[in-house]
Amino acid sequence: MGILGDQRQEECLACGARYCAGCVLRAMGSMPEGRKCVACIGAPVADPRRRARLGKGSRLLARVLAPAELRQVMRAERGCAANQVRPDEVVVNGRGLSQGELDLLLGCAVPPDRLAPGRYWYDKDSGLWGKEGERPDRIVNSKLSVGGKLRADASNGSTQVFVNGREITKTELRMLKLANVQCPRNTHFWLYDDGSYEEEGQNIIKGNIWQKASTRLIANLFSLPIPPGYSHGLKGDATGDSGRFVPDYLEQKSVHKLLLVGLEGSGSSTIFKQAKFLYGSKFSPGELLDLKLMIQINVYKYLSTLLEWRECFEDQAMKENRELCTIDKAAGETGVAQTRPSLFSLNQRLMQFADWLLEIVALGDLDAFFPAATREYAPIVQEVVEISSNEYEPTEKDILYAEGINQWNGLSLLEFSLDERYQFTDSYVDKPDDPSMLTKYQLIRINSKGLNGGLRCLEMLQEVRAIIFCISLADYDQTWVQGSGELSNKMISSRDMFEDVISHPSFEDTTCVLLLNKYDSFEAKVNRVPLTVCDWFADFSPVKPHHTHQSLASHAYYYIALKFKDLYSRISDRKLFVFQTKALERKTVDDAFRYIREVLRWDDVKNSDAFGSVEDSLCSMDMSSSS
Repeated sequence: MGILGDQRQEECLACGARYCAGCVLRAMGSMPEGRKCVACIGAPVADPRRRARLGKGSRLLARVLAPAELRQVMRAERGCAANQVRPDEVVVNGRGLSQGELDLLLGCAVPPDRLAPGRYWYDKDSGLWGKEGERPDRIVNSKLSVGGKLRADASNGSTQVFVNGREITKTELRMLKLANVQCPRNTHFWLYDDGSYEEEGQNIIKGNIWQKASTRLIANLFSLPIPPGYSHGLKGDATGDSGRFVPDYLEQKSVHKLLLVGLEGSGSSTIFKQAKFLYGSKFSPGELLDLKLMIQINVYKYLSTLLEWRECFEDQAMKENRELCTIDKAAGETGVAQTRPSLFSLNQRLMQFADWLLEIVALGDLDAFFPAATREYAPIVQEVVEISSNEYEPTEKDILYAEGINQWNGLSLLEFSLDERYQFTDSYVDKPDDPSMLTKYQLIRINSKGLNGGLRCLEMLQEVRAIIFCISLADYDQTWVQGSGELSNKMISSRDMFEDVISHPSFEDTTCVLLLNKYDSFEAKVNRVPLTVCDWFADFSPVKPHHTHQSLASHAYYYIALKFKDLYSRISDRKLFVFQTKALERKTVDDAFRYIREVLRWDDVKNSDAFGSVEDSLCSMDMSSSS
């Protein structure tokens, strides 16, 4: 057996023998069943570790085989009969399969992909399929006569809500509740393969869960399966690609989930809205109504802030006025001393409005009183009559500048295909010939207020491909009120939140892209306000004694990027990718998402280990992204 200088060796999937580049072809021949010794052809792949490598690329083979030959070997490795799972290795609903049952399962229109040895449960009525003791992870053909009878504890649920006799998991229950399905304890449902459902014994169809786009988005968010015919929002034959075989390192998941998060004011909501304009179907009438109400509510909140400070200024002015009256009396001036109205005084009607508004805001009930407040008080505030009117329609600029995405500021979802638009870029990628091969992305934006309470909501976000963390560069001299009520530097608060998110167990192996936003504001500020006002940046010391605005801002940007990279390296052994954005400029947002796409592609190639070392392939992209 040869030994390669860099210790790279190819392992036989059947017996585990290892071969170097010099002798692998002699030992394995033409590889009709993939990476097996000639003597092992026809033998099964019994070892779970080696089975997990079926069809995955190899650096060593990429060196000794042409690309077309390598693809053929990988295809044969995954497709040949000898490498398939054996019937005695698959237990469904507590019973091992026969060869006929296994053939039926693997030969159906929608089989369980990458079936490995193990114990599974299968709901024949709905087609739901999952590992024993776990929630469903896919939907296969229904009505297959395989395995035993579905048990109530098949998925180890503890909700006392049953679907087709199986007690569902908490994640499934949460999805049903968000989809407005009434399911109190001890409820028993029948769920059919077309998505229709009814309560046991009633024989009345109550609805169809898969017909609602919102339900499909929620299921996707919770990593619950969706019927193949609905996977891209279409109903139809799901069997068209069932016979296709694509090597694992080239295969793309149907949707790449991207989690967008950042402290309030970081620009994450603006980036989400820009993505909506760039790649989505813009905003629906319902979404525009939500945005309209949010903008109008924000106007009243801004007014309440002005009125609060008006009271402070008026009190100060009145105090000075009284002091002047006291001095006049002491000087012996005669006449009746009168308290003169100050510059900040309001007439009776405006005062009534101010008192009402401040009281409502203090109680936290502005949302409940709106939009009735608009009809009653809009004529008082002439400057905001246009925005406060019922006929107001938000412009694109209004939407981008508005704080938040909706009046609840909770979870926002956008599914899109990045390759569908080419408005701003003439590089990165050529337009694909086959639209069906476009990669789908799901942008999930969580408001920072939703992360209060120990980041518990992040536990629901599984299988996120990348975290997109947004930070405002201009926040280095701003203050922030923490949940405890204490004041802190806003950049340091963003740093602490960044550290909490990337340290969360759910994202241990997740790629992270840091968007340093508001570079235009940062460039204008950093020459006036030194970066060292933020304690975390106390060691910032430009090398050159004289800088232009642009060079100082560029130097400070790289310094901040390296500070976050250093922080990230102490928490994770992965690479932190940094990109500069100006969220109000659509081109920089488009460039940022295309950069994120390239990061994910690079990550796929690196993980496949198929084409040699790629550790430095994005080094130039990473820091040159500031241009």
